[in-house]
Amino acid sequence: RSLCSLFVAALLGLVGSVGLQPAAAQTLDDVTRYSERVPAPGGAGAGMAGAGLLSGVDAPTALFGNPAGLGWLSGSAIGGDFSVLRARSTAQLTTPDATRTADRTVSDYSLGSLAGAYSFPTDRGSLVLGVSLHQTNGYGRGFDVAGANRSNSITGTFLPSGYSVDEEGPLFESARPQLAYESGAIDFSRPVFENGNYPFFQAANPQAAAVDGQMTLEQQENVLESGQMNELATGLATEVAPGVMLGGGVNVTFGTYTFERFYREQDASDLLPPEDLDNPQTPYDPYFLEGTSLEGFYEFRLEERIETDISGVNLRFGVSAQVTEALRGGLLVETPTWYNLTEVFGTEMQTDFDCDFSRSGRPCPDEGGVEGFASGDLRGNEFEYRLQTPWRIGGGLQYSRDGLTLAGDLEFVDWTQADVSADDASFTALNRSIQALDATINTQVGAEYAFETTAVRAGVAYRPDPRDQSFEDVDGQSTNNDRLFLSAGLSYTPTDQLALHANWMQERIDDTFSSYAGGPFVREDVARNRILIGITYRP
Repeated sequence: RSLCSLFVAALLGLVGSVGLQPAAAQTLDDVTRYSERVPAPGGAGAGMAGAGLLSGVDAPTALFGNPAGLGWLSGSAIGGDFSVLRARSTAQLTTPDATRTADRTVSDYSLGSLAGAYSFPTDRGSLVLGVSLHQTNGYGRGFDVAGANRSNSITGTFLPSGYSVDEEGPLFESARPQLAYESGAIDFSRPVFENGNYPFFQAANPQAAAVDGQMTLEQQENVLESGQMNELATGLATEVAPGVMLGGGVNVTFGTYTFERFYREQDASDLLPPEDLDNPQTPYDPYFLEGTSLEGFYEFRLEERIETDISGVNLRFGVSAQVTEALRGGLLVETPTWYNLTEVFGTEMQTDFDCDFSRSGRPCPDEGGVEGFASGDLRGNEFEYRLQTPWRIGGGLQYSRDGLTLAGDLEFVDWTQADVSADDASFTALNRSIQALDATINTQVGAEYAFETTAVRAGVAYRPDPRDQSFEDVDGQSTNNDRLFLSAGLSYTPTDQLALHANWMQERIDDTFSSYAGGPFVREDVARNRILIGITYRP
């Protein structure tokens, strides 16, 4: 097939001359994404899915949960973990005409935690200062699936509902139709407009009468998410009464999140250009309209990228008490995290045709192609806004006897207290949606049994989704966006001062992604596996 291409790339700027407000880029997904975190960042607690952290643990990782736990340290300590993340996604793409499934694995390597605590010499009680740098969440995941569609095209979603026409051509009231027109994904016919009819036409339309049902589009959806959230926590704990520890801390959060999307649809019909280039015929020519240039659609591509820099601060206060010799309990109050977020974003579109009949005035050559028109930048726009996450109130119990430890925590999160704001944009609609979110209770339970020099542990944590929406998973069963964590771990303590840890934690979640209204629909089954290798030293 001799091809020449019309290359036009157009940047979708959510802030631009067409006036679409930047708030359209922020959703409930952003609110929950930046508010959620893993049950434990490292240490022995990771093997128990974080169980016991709210009751107060005698380790520097107490700063991630109840900082009052620092008070139980009998001496100074330092520790850290190296983290390996492997996210496997089983994705099912369903078009109106076909269903295909594909797997994809994304890997990441990073610091899980690095923490230390200093126990001040005291005549009575304890006074412990701790500092911890730990990863609170990881965003690595992705899918790449493709399928056939004989029913519709993404180009149809770009057809404008609000527009005007002057001597130069059409004027659009929103960004996406404007850029789709500039890229050739849609076209305008002045003769049709002057006849009083709707004058816009999409580049690919499998349902058009002119193609006589012979057009099949091969559609591909490729999405990749990456990045992580981190926290630098500092805290102090002291014994305020026999067997009662009080602690508090200031926590600085920072991280990045990147969303990258590549969408493509290509004519897979093997329709050939007409023999007479001055008289295109069906089914090759989709529209056959005077004043349009939609001759022989070949391929449309869309690229989107959002990169977010995140920084924030919160406070954490807790109390931990030894109720009996074997039973310890704790309470935690955590303020909202006040985030500042900066998004750098952009979108590029490109449409290829077999021939350029009107843009350059040249027909299809035997070889080569028409020189392309390119503009746009995937990083060309920037927007800043603020997010206040919900308050958190939690408590836990930990029972230890004869080497066996059982622990469980509950954490209440009132999602209606979240809030999004910006200096130059209104988030009234989004904050109204936040008020409709459900309050949730996070739970985590775990157990550990210690032998002479080794200890084994396991745990389960559950994080309900405040949106409470259901959909079908890849097996056709009803599911939602709740997150389930499973964990196991092993410690080896060759001396009283040194402990080596190996922990595994798996996060399971189902999710969905819609390419466009009425088009391909992706169902995802995601499993994020974290392997944490760490050490704790008590001098």
